Amino acid sequence: MPRDTAERVRERAEAPDGPPPVWSGRAIVAGAGALYVGAALAVEVYGMAATTAESPAPSDVPGAGVIVVPCFGVPAALWGSLAVVLPLVWAARRLSGRLTGRDVWWWVPAVAAPAALVVTAVVAIWRPGAGPLAVTWLTSAALLTGAALIARDSALYGRRLLRTLGYGALAMVAVLAVGAGVFAAGLVTEYTPPKADAAGLAGTWTDGHGGTLHLAPDGTARAGNLKDHEAAYKNDADVARAEYRCTGTGTWSYEWDDSTSTWDQRVRLELADCELGELDGWRIGGTSEGLKLNTQYGDADDPHWYTLTR
Repeated sequence: MPRDTAERVRERAEAPDGPPPVWSGRAIVAGAGALYVGAALAVEVYGMAATTAESPAPSDVPGAGVIVVPCFGVPAALWGSLAVVLPLVWAARRLSGRLTGRDVWWWVPAVAAPAALVVTAVVAIWRPGAGPLAVTWLTSAALLTGAALIARDSALYGRRLLRTLGYGALAMVAVLAVGAGVFAAGLVTEYTPPKADAAGLAGTWTDGHGGTLHLAPDGTARAGNLKDHEAAYKNDADVARAEYRCTGTGTWSYEWDDSTSTWDQRVRLELADCELGELDGWRIGGTSEGLKLNTQYGDADDPHWYTLTR
C-alpha cells in the first residue's frame, strides 16, 4: 500500500466519530463576529428610526452609535458568543439528534426564538410596553439565530469570520444608502417640534399626577404641586415627598430666535418659591395638535424627562 494512502487510512481511523465539536475557537470567534455585525446593523437601523419618532430632544446622528460598538462591542460579542450563542448551537444539535436522528440547521432558529424571550423579559422590567417588547424579541431572535447559524457553520465547515465581517460591512453600507434615499425622497421625515407662540402656550398644563402649571396670557405663572425631579434625583430621594413638591407664583416667557431650529424653543419659568426646569428653560415638544413642555433631569448620559401636557 502506498505511503500516502496508508497515512490517510490511519488519519481516518484516528478521527472521532460524528460531526466536529461545537466548542472550538473558530466557532466562538465566528459567533462573536456575527453578534458584532448584527449589533452594529441594529444600532444603525434604530438610529434612523429614532429620528422619525417624537422625542423631547434631538436624536443622535443616525448610526452614530456604531462608533461606540468597536469600543465595547468586541469583548461583549466574545462573551455573548461563548455564554449564549454556542450553548444555543449545542442545544439545537442535541435536540435535533435526539428527535430527528440527524443534525439539521432549522433547529437553531427553533431554539433561538424562545431563548430571545429571556432577553425580552429583562427588557420588560426596564421598559415595559407591547411595542418595544415586540421589537426587542424580534431583534434578539434575529441576532441569536444569525450568530448561532454562523457559529454552527464554522464548527462544521471551517472559518467564517472574514466572510461574516465582509458581508456585514456591505450590509451596513446598503442600509445607510437605502435610509438616505428614503429620507431624501420624503417617504419618511425627521421629527421636529412644531412652531409654537406665546398665545398658544397660555393655559393650564398638568403632569397627570396632580401637578399643574397655569401660564396666563399676561406673563404670570402659577404652579401647583409640581414635582422637583432634579432635586429629588440629586438627593437620591422619593420625589413624592412633600419637600420635592412645588407650589408658587411667578412669571413665564416664550423665547425663540426664528433663525434657529424649533428645537431651540423654550418656555422660561421663574417662580418665587421654587426652581423647576433646566437653566435655559422648558423645552417645547409634542405635535401641533398637542404641545408638551419637557424638562430634563437625572444623568446627562441617560436623561429622564418630566412632561406637562394640556
